[in-house]
Amino acid sequence: MSENSFYRDYDVPQDLQFRTADIIRMGGLECTAQLSPKYFQDVFEAPNKITKVSVKLSFSVATNEILVRGEIAGKRQVQCARCLKMTEQDFAEEFLETYSNKAEIIDIMLQVRQTLALTEDIRFLCKPDCKGLCPQCGQDLNDGPCGCKPVNLSPFAELKGKFK
Repeated sequence: MSENSFYRDYDVPQDLQFRTADIIRMGGLECTAQLSPKYFQDVFEAPNKITKVSVKLSFSVATNEILVRGEIAGKRQVQCARCLKMTEQDFAEEFLETYSNKAEIIDIMLQVRQTLALTEDIRFLCKPDCKGLCPQCGQDLNDGPCGCKPVNLSPFAELKGKFK
């Protein structure tokens, strides 16, 4: 497909629902959009949240289907699993999906939401060597030592020395 066969000035719907007939009529589509974070408030568990999202979409028309290649990028605020500080992280993900050209509407929002949900890590860290919080006083150990006496947290510590 030649570069001129794609319309670059297309009013992208904020809900990312595209009419299949429009895409077929244009012979494909390339577009970008900034999306409101309100569409993604429930994608991550609180207090983590998405603060900025942009999508770049490329629709290619084939005989019986439409291929959609998407790139999602943005920023998210996440809580560190060790020190509990909120930190901002960039993210970027891609997806590839096919849709029937017989469908009336191609809903890309569902694919974007699913892709974003898969980017949520089980544990976020503000930095790889985060020291976390002191288990006794709660001070952030990244700011320096707290002065608490180290405690052996092993459940077997009481048994030490009882058996020879």
